[in-house]
Amino acid sequence: MRSGTTRACVFACLTGLGTLIQVIPAQAQQGPVPLFLQNRNDDAQTSLGGTTSTPTAKTAQPATNAPGGAGSTTTAPGPNGVFGWGSGADSNNYPTDPDAVQTLELQAVDAESVGILDRNSGGLGVDMWSGTDRLTAARLIDGLPDHFASHAMRNLARRLLLSIAAAPSDHAQTSLLTHRIAKLQSMGAYGDVARLIGVTTRRDPVAELAEAQVNALLVTGQIDQACDAIAGFGSQFDTPFWLKAAVFCQLRAKNNSSASFSTDLVREVEGENDKLFFALNKAIRTGSNVSPQLLVNLRPLDVAMLELTKQGLPASLLDNAAPATLLAFIKSANTATDIKLEAARLAEQQGYITTDDLAAIYQGVTFSSSELASVLDDASESTPAREYAKLYQAAVKSDVPAARAEILAHMYDNARNNGDYGQVARLCAPLLEDVPINNDFAWFAIDALTAAIYSNDLERAGGWLSQAKASSNSGNAIESRLIVLYPALVLAGLEDTGASDAERSASTGFNPSPNYGLGGTVKPAPPMTQSAPTSQAQARHRAHMDEWAEQQMARNDQVGARHDAELVYSLFAAFGVEVPEKFWDALLDQPYVTARGTPNASVVHKLAQAAGANQRATVASLALIANGNVGGDLQNPVSLGNSVAALRMVGLEVDARRIAVETILENGL
Repeated sequence: MRSGTTRACVFACLTGLGTLIQVIPAQAQQGPVPLFLQNRNDDAQTSLGGTTSTPTAKTAQPATNAPGGAGSTTTAPGPNGVFGWGSGADSNNYPTDPDAVQTLELQAVDAESVGILDRNSGGLGVDMWSGTDRLTAARLIDGLPDHFASHAMRNLARRLLLSIAAAPSDHAQTSLLTHRIAKLQSMGAYGDVARLIGVTTRRDPVAELAEAQVNALLVTGQIDQACDAIAGFGSQFDTPFWLKAAVFCQLRAKNNSSASFSTDLVREVEGENDKLFFALNKAIRTGSNVSPQLLVNLRPLDVAMLELTKQGLPASLLDNAAPATLLAFIKSANTATDIKLEAARLAEQQGYITTDDLAAIYQGVTFSSSELASVLDDASESTPAREYAKLYQAAVKSDVPAARAEILAHMYDNARNNGDYGQVARLCAPLLEDVPINNDFAWFAIDALTAAIYSNDLERAGGWLSQAKASSNSGNAIESRLIVLYPALVLAGLEDTGASDAERSASTGFNPSPNYGLGGTVKPAPPMTQSAPTSQAQARHRAHMDEWAEQQMARNDQVGARHDAELVYSLFAAFGVEVPEKFWDALLDQPYVTARGTPNASVVHKLAQAAGANQRATVASLALIANGNVGGDLQNPVSLGNSVAALRMVGLEVDARRIAVETILENGL
């Protein structure tokens, strides 16, 4: 086997990807300069959210409310100019502590502090890791879930990873940037990977970041830029990845002689263990197809090579597809339309593409004018995504509010049945804005109210709530549907429960000493006594609680009803909302112990400790680790309640509310 240096020289000389060179410092090499090797100290780099990443000796910024307000969305253009590719399907910006002003010396940690979000654009603040050592921070980043139970949780994880923040000064040999990039990759946020690497100030090549950059460019469809980066890095790293990447670029350029030589080098380095690489290589050369049995666990390079074969991905790969594979279905010219639609539906659910991306894909399907005109008479299609696409196009084209409302109501019903309600609510949020809030649409009020809450348009939700209450009577089901929605209304802040600000403050947050049992560090609210004054709002709240509990008792699924009650009461307690003891007493029955997603004792302890010390990043990380990928019946109410309370304690109030509301609505309450 040739040495790494010899291989690099021969590789550069014969493959056509570089000139004959000696091993010299990266700064002196000619040819394409990879993104993160460029000098970015002289000019400000603006990225997602308008964040300037140029390092300064001191950063001082007020943590003001993020722009946009309730219901607003801001989607940055994707790297390929069309799609955002994981830049955040839920793009509402969230403030952290609105009253804080941060001043932090960055100095030597500039390379590790880079990000694309400051506090004004949703970042958690430059001091978010304060009080946390670097090894612990790296461990917490690695421990974040790859998949999340809600978009609110994924949004918090992205902002944690993309924030401009000083890394702890200890253990400087551990690169938090590398850990952040790796986690974003495993989350399928390839657009974010490209943007974050694009603003880094490092001038020395780092193998992990270089490979991540190439992967991101390949997945996001920036193939020319990817091959430029491969040419720039290929002589610096001698792992098989770079040889295989060179083969791809050579085959793409139809430089078959260089591709053959590079393929021989791959074979020399690691044999033919990578069966998929050699199968793709052969298929590109001969025009044949790759065996579907080999098309599993596709890597970004595999996806790019497969596109050169003109072979489509098998539909069977849609189930539990890795991010790169799912995105390949969407952007490949070889994917059938219906499969592409289903892939887009799944990708938006996971946050790999934005809701705007999904809307554009749905708009790209061709339906006849007669199909759209009769959409309510015959909306059924071969797949849920194709049905959504047809309904969505019909709603977009309808300029009659009543017709649009009927189409939206049909979409919401279908989405509930398919488990896609949150997605459809996000997708149709702009369309809902054109439906007037008046008595003519009383029949639509609950649907509109629920969708507005889910899409975080709380001002519009408040209007629909008022309309629903005004329209409720014995002849319709509005009142009973409002009772079902009551927990979500409370957690979204749309109902006055009569708790004072002081009571809410006293009943939330962690008290690290003493602890109250298994994560139960939420201070209990002062018990209500007969002599304590009861406001009208409190009286209404208690009456609504009685009504909600009665509905739960009438359910056929009492196991589910009990779990939902535990979830609601725990979340109410986390926000300082009164839960009369009789409701807790009703749950004090068998089974006393349940097998749900309970975090280990260390997670519970460290979450309480970090909340008490105002360690924002640590609290956010632990809250996501404890609850992020657990949904449905496995959701642990105590864990979620305590995590939400901890988020509130460190100033992440909006995140706490969005997580609580989405959890409630996803549970179908």
